[in-house]
Amino acid sequence: MEDRINIQEFYNGLDLMFEKKDRFETKRYLESWLRTAEEKNDIQGVVAVSNELGGLCRATGELDRAKALYKNVLDNLEKMGLAATEHYATALINTADVHINAKEHRQALELFLKAQQILKDCGLGGDYRMAALCNNISAIYRETGEFAKAEQALDIAFHIIKGLPQYKGELATTYTNLAELQIRQNKLEMAKESLIEAIKIFEEETGGKDVHYSAANASLGEVFFWEKNYREAEKYYTKALQLIERDFGRTPYYELVSRNLERVRQHL
Repeated sequence: MEDRINIQEFYNGLDLMFEKKDRFETKRYLESWLRTAEEKNDIQGVVAVSNELGGLCRATGELDRAKALYKNVLDNLEKMGLAATEHYATALINTADVHINAKEHRQALELFLKAQQILKDCGLGGDYRMAALCNNISAIYRETGEFAKAEQALDIAFHIIKGLPQYKGELATTYTNLAELQIRQNKLEMAKESLIEAIKIFEEETGGKDVHYSAANASLGEVFFWEKNYREAEKYYTKALQLIERDFGRTPYYELVSRNLERVRQHL
């Protein structure tokens, strides 16, 4: 009996699951592979499957399960002697993302800053992952009202990602994050410009398939709401809902945007 799962078979099957867009079937698939990896005591397999299952649980609002899965990943990476590697940094980032969803901003920031230092130590200060990380750090500072620090983190993200033209999706995400910061600062016209640029990139460069495309539409809906342009707000909130359901299903985020759409329709 093999003492490890077939990682290539696992990922090939997972790609097919994602194409079907059925999160319940995808979760059953992941849970099955995780049980198999655990039965085989395949630490590398457990790490790989837990990473993917943790991401799905985070997206669907199962935050306690996601935290447990990512803690398992971190513990196993430490056992493997990989605590100073980019893999460990990635696991820290994934864990921090769950804390953000749980509104535990200080815990998330601590993990992000630890990951940032590891990436720097690994010589990855100009890497795509560093740009994504700076986007996440900016989002926390935005939530805590530390707008100057949020802008500094975004400046780093833009500097990195504009030098990596193959990562258009991350550039669009950075524009979206900039817009969300501008909304908090009541710079609505600037936010609108940032979001129009983000949506243009998502549509032209990723074919609208990037999972962050929904957030840009939701934010543009919010801008139009505050401008009392309710028809446009309805249009972009509706588009956001379609994209969220396509990518994640009817998650808590879907319900939040749905409530925002109903608020808009009360003005029509």
